[in-house]
Amino acid sequence: MSNIVLMILRRMLLAALVFGASLPASAAEGKVYTLAVIPSAPPVAMHTLWLPLVDRLARETGLEFRLKHYEKMSEFERDIWSGEPDFTFSSPIQLTVAHMANGYVPLVRGRKPVAVGLFVRTDSPIRSIDDLMDKKISFVGNKNVCSVAMQHLLAKTHRKLSFDREYAGSTRNVIINVLLGKSDAGAVFLPEMEREPQETRGQLREVVTTAGIAPHPLSAHPRVPLMDQASVKKALFAIAATADGAALLKTLRLENPVAADYERDYRPLEEMDIKGLTNWGQ
Repeated sequence: MSNIVLMILRRMLLAALVFGASLPASAAEGKVYTLAVIPSAPPVAMHTLWLPLVDRLARETGLEFRLKHYEKMSEFERDIWSGEPDFTFSSPIQLTVAHMANGYVPLVRGRKPVAVGLFVRTDSPIRSIDDLMDKKISFVGNKNVCSVAMQHLLAKTHRKLSFDREYAGSTRNVIINVLLGKSDAGAVFLPEMEREPQETRGQLREVVTTAGIAPHPLSAHPRVPLMDQASVKKALFAIAATADGAALLKTLRLENPVAADYERDYRPLEEMDIKGLTNWGQ
């Protein structure tokens, strides 16, 4: 073998070593990233909903992902509190706690902020927050964004307000409780109320509304290399630019995605008494 050939081989080997050392961890180590998704439906249904997006992310980025689903919300929250998943799709409240605990960074969120409304029956004598004293208010659950945001608003506006809380388990149950007179008022997301039939909405009256809240984000643990975080963001925007991709993201609550920023979008939620309002950790 000639000296020239040997020299070329040595240079090729050196280039390969240097290139290999510069690969992001995910590629160099064959990393499979976990994506934990908030359990808003049974695991089988969530898998069916999210698998098409995960497949497209893998094709767009060249990264590997493994979906992680949960039977119970407590299992999902335990995982993100411990920092186990690499990527998460969670509620704004859950992200805020996960950020404070483990530094999770929101990458992408839906464009349109959501607000929470407090509704009563149209024939109710309740006209203001003062009228809620000692009344019963229905919420979806104690850790839901709509519950925390509305209770924060009520406490901020009327610090001595006392009322009974009822956790109905779903938006539909909250509305039914109010319509049937089982609760004096109910807190639900305005977009959820807008999806109700006109016949239902016509029987309810809005008393107070929160400010807009940035919606559910897709977030990354800080251990994920910045290059891979950027690849995921870029891929989501590319997917959203296609008709079928936009339709897919809409079903996953990532409609018209924009870059998320913790300071701008979610830091204000730290002002809420999340632990006190939710009995977090219990």
